Amino acid sequence: MSNICEHPFCTRFISRKCLNHCQLDLCDEHLTEHKNLFFVQYEKSFNNLTKSFDDLTYLIEETKNKFFINYQNDISLINENYRNKLNEIEDKSSLIISTENLIKKKLQLLSDVKNNQAFLYQYDIEQIKLYSNKIHETNIAETLSDEMFSLSPSSDDDDDYSQVNNKKNDISFKEYRGICPLAHYGVYGLNNKHNIRLCSHEKDKIDRNLYSHFHHYHHLTNSLSSRLTKAVIDKLNPLTTYIFPSEQKITDKRYDMIVCPLDKAKLSICKRKFLRQSLKTHLLRVHHLTLETSNKILDNMKKQGDLTKIDFDEDEFK
Repeated sequence: MSNICEHPFCTRFISRKCLNHCQLDLCDEHLTEHKNLFFVQYEKSFNNLTKSFDDLTYLIEETKNKFFINYQNDISLINENYRNKLNEIEDKSSLIISTENLIKKKLQLLSDVKNNQAFLYQYDIEQIKLYSNKIHETNIAETLSDEMFSLSPSSDDDDDYSQVNNKKNDISFKEYRGICPLAHYGVYGLNNKHNIRLCSHEKDKIDRNLYSHFHHYHHLTNSLSSRLTKAVIDKLNPLTTYIFPSEQKITDKRYDMIVCPLDKAKLSICKRKFLRQSLKTHLLRVHHLTLETSNKILDNMKKQGDLTKIDFDEDEFK
């Protein structure tokens, strides 16, 4: 049996076997080289997995947001398809949960290796590659269509639902179909300061589920959507009936668009606009911030409304 290092072209004497990597008998120099190379390979595989995981999370969130802002059709016509698509998304979400658990375990292993408390094995890299492949093979875009889904009533509406609707007529009220009256300003107290999307005079003269349409297309709050539907059912004069407060916001805040707060705080040059609920996805995907930093920003935005009173470490925006 040769006592020469098995690394190609090496003539040094064997020190010991590379047990956790290639299983070759190597000299001290090549043992160190293999150890460092193996560690670099592990970090690269881990980083690739993390990026793929972020991409998948972003894709799912953006898809849900697209459903949220574009849903206009009658809920009764899409319920069955919605349930089927939701089940498909849940299947993909299970991949997120399992991948997240793997990341936590491998992150701990990475820390332990750095502190000489554990060893890396080829199995660790292969497991990471396996999950990376699963994520790449999960093409969420193919399982999600452009169909839109409904929203549950907002808990932020200012009026009690029971004060608006007659309980006896709730079912017929929510299913009532008719032509949308919001084709121009001046009806039911609506004015240009309310800044809502109007229907076309010609294209939108079709019967539709008005309650759903008012909320999902015009983005009215649920209480105003119900009041307006009730007014149409009761055939109240749209020129003398005032549903919309003249100086009050009438749209559901979940549809509000915001500008990236990092720009105002002079932390980044970013003028992008997106739904308020998409802020976390934006920070992770566009600015590549850590989950900890993103949550820190979200908490501060909820409490203060901006980032003027928040301190960041220098390395949080590298």
